[in-house]
Amino acid sequence: MREKRITLFFVCLAVCFVPVAWAEEHEILGIDKRDYESMFFEPDYLQVEPGDSVTFVVAHFEHKPQSVFIPEGAEHWQVENGESMTVTLRQEGVYLFDCFYHNVMGMAGVIVVGDPANVDEARRHFETYKAKTFAMNKDRLDHIWDPDTGLLAKAAQSVQ
Repeated sequence: MREKRITLFFVCLAVCFVPVAWAEEHEILGIDKRDYESMFFEPDYLQVEPGDSVTFVVAHFEHKPQSVFIPEGAEHWQVENGESMTVTLRQEGVYLFDCFYHNVMGMAGVIVVGDPANVDEARRHFETYKAKTFAMNKDRLDHIWDPDTGLLAKAAQSVQ
């Protein structure tokens, strides 16, 4: 009887912790200036699996990454000034984030978690957001959002 309990205990542990062991960690850097570009995230597009973690690493005090659009059921996040922050993304879908201080310069990015089922809603939100927010670099994220050739279109096709 005792052996069965011990075996059951270890089976439960394995089942509980296997997803954590498979989760990956990713980094997104907030960059001030490089070559001819300024105020951007690298990468500005990231495709991850549910349960993966993303750490926002900022170069200095004046960057404050935050979620702008998230899938239903997900939680918003906002990084403190000049701090790094790790976010674990569990809800599948498209996430849009920006820098609170530099969004007007097009400092924004996209994370796709698993199945981008909310891509149409996210695209509509982004078009409105971009028109109201971006004063510079208005085409910075076009390689992501283009409905025919963008990275989001490719991500949606890959899960179909």
